[in-house]
Amino acid sequence: MPGSDTTQPTSELMEWEQYGLHTHSFAETDASAGGGQINFNDFPRDFLEGITIRNGRWAAKIGGYVKADLIHDYRAIDSQDFFDPAMIPVGDPQRTNTNFHVRQSRLNLDARWLSDNGDPLRIMVEGDFFGEENSFRLRHAYGEYEEFIVGQTWTTLTHRAALPNTLDNVGDVASVGRRQAQVRYSRKFFDQRLTLAAAIEDSRVLIDEEFLQFGDPRTPYPDFIIRGRWVEDHYQFQLASVMRKVAFQRTGQEVEEFNGAGLNATGLFHVTPRDRLYGGVLWGTGIGSYRDLPDVAPIGGGQGTAVESLAWYVGLTHAWNDRWQTNLTFSEGDINNTPLQPADSINRMQYLATNLIWQPTESLFIGSELLWGLRVNNDGAEQDASRIMVSFGFLLP
Repeated sequence: MPGSDTTQPTSELMEWEQYGLHTHSFAETDASAGGGQINFNDFPRDFLEGITIRNGRWAAKIGGYVKADLIHDYRAIDSQDFFDPAMIPVGDPQRTNTNFHVRQSRLNLDARWLSDNGDPLRIMVEGDFFGEENSFRLRHAYGEYEEFIVGQTWTTLTHRAALPNTLDNVGDVASVGRRQAQVRYSRKFFDQRLTLAAAIEDSRVLIDEEFLQFGDPRTPYPDFIIRGRWVEDHYQFQLASVMRKVAFQRTGQEVEEFNGAGLNATGLFHVTPRDRLYGGVLWGTGIGSYRDLPDVAPIGGGQGTAVESLAWYVGLTHAWNDRWQTNLTFSEGDINNTPLQPADSINRMQYLATNLIWQPTESLFIGSELLWGLRVNNDGAEQDASRIMVSFGFLLP
């Protein structure tokens, strides 16, 4: 669908093209996974098409999709609307469950314009309905000007183009797909193939549930993250590092701080025009909260320590033709439990997903996905879960 202003002057279009307002001038649109088929981790790529409003040097596009998920669990898992192996009830009686929801449906507004001095600006706001009782939940809300991003979007630790393309909203147990408030500075080098970035970001600290009886988590400082990303036509590679302080305050006592740090190495490679390999390794101490796991665990006497963890994932996307694609993802996460963590603390998780997605038109998709997960506790007890889901979606142009 063309924009509402069909009489836009040629000179104005040339100005938009010159400054790249509809292509790759912005940090959160420069790492697309490539290919013309649907990818749930990409923002809309063709800014000048679809539902747009234009007036001179500015334009805004309304985007998003409606997605309905029909889910059936063959083995028990407590996360009904998404598949999270951490929520597998180890040792509980088995049960089946069927669920139908539209909570992953998204709406976004992408506004871009040229400032008085000719520099491009952007504001992006997006949400879904994973809030409490299906309420609207904020995913992205940020502004971008020159080399700066301020607001909430993907953490600088994330490599969006290397995220698994699953119908499941969570994705796996190793990739970092967290969004958080931040101030980020980026610079490009070598004909824009290399991007270096540094950010100060919101810090969230999680502690082992058993430890909560002794006190509360504290966030004394924001997280500091740096990354380097190299992008070529057929491959991308990113290395990112996070440095942070995680803290715990026992009831009636002073705050105890621990050093936390981690590395996230990710990449993707287009083996053929129809096949894309991707994967990553996440390792660190005190960074469990980046995967919704504890940062701090007890070691005795009300004392705690930062927890070490290692996670990895690998996947393949295959396009059968212009309308059909399959995605296969496997991941594993391991936690180095402390001796005094409870027996039912998570020690290891595995995740496997494979799907088949059909996109009969640019505005419609139908897909089916098989999911399997395993949770192993600190005492060696384990339980797996399995699910099938069928998704129907309508994309805004």
